Amino acid sequence: MTKLFDADVIVIGAGLTGLRAAHRLSQAGLSVLVFERSGAIGGRMTTYQSAGYRIDRGFQVLLTAYPEVRQIEGSNRLGCRSFSSGARIRHNGTFVDFVDPLRHPGELWKILCSSVGSLSDYVRLFCLTRASGRQCSSRGLSTDEGLRAFGFTQRFQDRFLRPFLRGVLLDPLLRADFGLACFYLQMFAVGEAALPESGTQALPNLLADQIGRSHVRLNATVNSITRDEITLDNGDSYRARQVICAVDTMSATQLGSPVQTMHYLASCTLYFSAPRAPFQDPLVVLSTESGPIATLAVVTNVQPSYAPPGRALIAITCIGDAASLPEEAQRGSVVTQVTTWYGDQVREWSYLTRVALPASLVSRPRMTDGYTEVEGILYAGDYLSYPSQNGALAAGRKVADLVIERLASSAAD
Repeated sequence: MTKLFDADVIVIGAGLTGLRAAHRLSQAGLSVLVFERSGAIGGRMTTYQSAGYRIDRGFQVLLTAYPEVRQIEGSNRLGCRSFSSGARIRHNGTFVDFVDPLRHPGELWKILCSSVGSLSDYVRLFCLTRASGRQCSSRGLSTDEGLRAFGFTQRFQDRFLRPFLRGVLLDPLLRADFGLACFYLQMFAVGEAALPESGTQALPNLLADQIGRSHVRLNATVNSITRDEITLDNGDSYRARQVICAVDTMSATQLGSPVQTMHYLASCTLYFSAPRAPFQDPLVVLSTESGPIATLAVVTNVQPSYAPPGRALIAITCIGDAASLPEEAQRGSVVTQVTTWYGDQVREWSYLTRVALPASLVSRPRMTDGYTEVEGILYAGDYLSYPSQNGALAAGRKVADLVIERLASSAAD
């Protein structure tokens, strides 16, 4: 006797893509079950508590201008606080600030007189942040090529655009599609780079709450899948009218998706506690100097809830070859470099932990839709679209819309 369906749709993976797909499906009135092999939801947006500190899975921000985030009801009620629009740049042994003159008009004269760029650079940047990612992508250029072609001075490229985009794209060589760089620049220009009060996991938590926690099964490892059935490692099986596999690219390959041949981008974030912050401004530090540090953020300058009262939480991120160093060597080289920045106070810092992500992002050469189909199984994720929270959410929404359309069509036949 054929087993009845356990749900209309089964989703494997409780990261942003899987949760957004389940969220969209449940909004359409379909029953869903989400299976997650780990003990927490969120995927790359998990947050955990350690000795009173909130530790995100690598330093990241929630961009409030993301179109996909804005579609989620309640996303504007996560207790977010924001970084200033700009950055503090470490260059040739000194710090210089660059902020968006349109967002901080009182700083206009200071910006025009700074050593970061020229007036023509700022005009070009304004134009670039008003161009759509699709328009930039249509040029068929990498980010490295696009920055050269757009006419920015070498000084502005070296002191702001390249270190900023390296930190966002996690790629020292800037191989990603220029359209993705344009999209990011636009999102930073028109919205806020924010941290939710309870950590970045607040967004996946919001989705899971709206789906219904009883529909999400944690610590459930899926061993095999077909178009309409999954089997767990304990032998239990579940059937549905459609299965969506929304796990990361390496796990998806083990479950039958096409092997992805794009370059994986590594990142590693070291977290430190300090009795006082090295500076008080809500700015991310970008480094143009040699050394392992790509970015440094005093997280508690923006969101004090990340640390116990009277303590500062500092997140230092390494990318490229520096991200692959052994922990002790990496920690030592980071401390050496940051001591040249802030002096003896670094001796008072306490090392908390390291979050190493050897396959943090996939470097896609083009922006695509975010899902594919193999033998009736739908595979979705930002590794099939473009690496970002928006890409992950869009992939989940689009694959869910496809399933809704298919199931409605089959019911009508």
